[in-house]
Amino acid sequence: LYRNGGINMYAPVIDGNLDFLAHRYRHLNECAIPFDDKSVKNIDEIFQLMKQIKPIRDDNNVHDLWITADRGPIEAFGDYDELLEEGEVEDRSEFEELWNTYYPNDTVWYVLCTVEREDCGYRAIFLNHDLVIEVDPRKKDFTFEEDISELTGWILEQIKRCLSELHAGTYNERINSSLPFNHRTGTIVRKDYWDIFPQCRVNFFEDITQDEINEFVSLVNEHTSDSSERIPHLTANDFFELCALGYKANNYPDTDLSAKEQYYRYADGRDDSLGEIDAFSEEEFIKWLHLKDKYGHPWEVCRGGNSTHISLYVRHYDDGFKLVLSGSALTRTIETVKFYLAIRKAGYPVSLVDGHALVSRLLETERIGIVPEGVFPCYCESLFPNDHIIDFMNLPIENRQLIADHCVWQDIEPWELIDKSPM
Repeated sequence: LYRNGGINMYAPVIDGNLDFLAHRYRHLNECAIPFDDKSVKNIDEIFQLMKQIKPIRDDNNVHDLWITADRGPIEAFGDYDELLEEGEVEDRSEFEELWNTYYPNDTVWYVLCTVEREDCGYRAIFLNHDLVIEVDPRKKDFTFEEDISELTGWILEQIKRCLSELHAGTYNERINSSLPFNHRTGTIVRKDYWDIFPQCRVNFFEDITQDEINEFVSLVNEHTSDSSERIPHLTANDFFELCALGYKANNYPDTDLSAKEQYYRYADGRDDSLGEIDAFSEEEFIKWLHLKDKYGHPWEVCRGGNSTHISLYVRHYDDGFKLVLSGSALTRTIETVKFYLAIRKAGYPVSLVDGHALVSRLLETERIGIVPEGVFPCYCESLFPNDHIIDFMNLPIENRQLIADHCVWQDIEPWELIDKSPM
């Protein structure tokens, strides 16, 4: 499955190697994988060659390049007879469809990243953001030695090709003209995205009225800063009652339960002993608040994942209490909006994290961050240092070109050689 005359492996073979190695590292946290002599030699040369490239990040120990592989013939993808026998495909046309789904383009792109810490001998190679090769003298060796000489040999050949292009001055031109959009970083206006996928718009707005949207937009825009507003008195039971207002506004079931019971049904559950204090004593609530910093789980009033829960924080100061509502995930936006409206209607001041960003989302002027394939689309703010982007996505396969045409793409940082003398 290799091209004649070289070790330019086809993409399906490469991906099989990468999946195997990435899987091993995810399950061998305390162990290092030993490699055979030829693989070690190739790894040494990889790091020596990559040092010829100026690091494009602040960390001088990090270097990267874009390298490519051919997808190859369908035989490189899999054995038709085996897949047919195993029931993975029903006929050859389905086999070809599967191949084209996984490898729609003739060329497959990989971002190669090397990390080295010379003080401790640590080395790591990432391909498409997955750790695939690691050398760490601080770890004990795993039992079995791995021969990855063909994979590392292919990486070497690709690096040499890129270095040759950098010396010739053609590498950056090729990357800028040919790197697929699914490997790039950019933004798209939410209206443009929802115009392409109108059902997403329907689903997003189905549980909120236009009057509620108008009221929310007005309140957020009128209250540019709630930082000085305080609530003079508050107890744990008052906090539970505020939560219950939000649950009722969002039509949660069982709102006939007591406010405290509702909190323990819908919140995270890790309450730092909040349920053990006198719920009607402001003094005990203040004492509990100041016992230690309360920034986490007790405030997750609508449980979810790390980035998909809704939090209602309480802070105590000398002049009273402050409420802060947070829930910026796309899937929790409408709940957060209704939670906010319910608290405001009850007469309580409340600050809203990313309030103006949520307004722009409701008005469809929000910009969505498009992050490269292989980057999980969460906590990607660092990829947009000059913007306030709070929602991220990878470029979808469906309508990919149409979406890409509506995106504003970031410039690609150019690669430079440390020594530009001829090779």
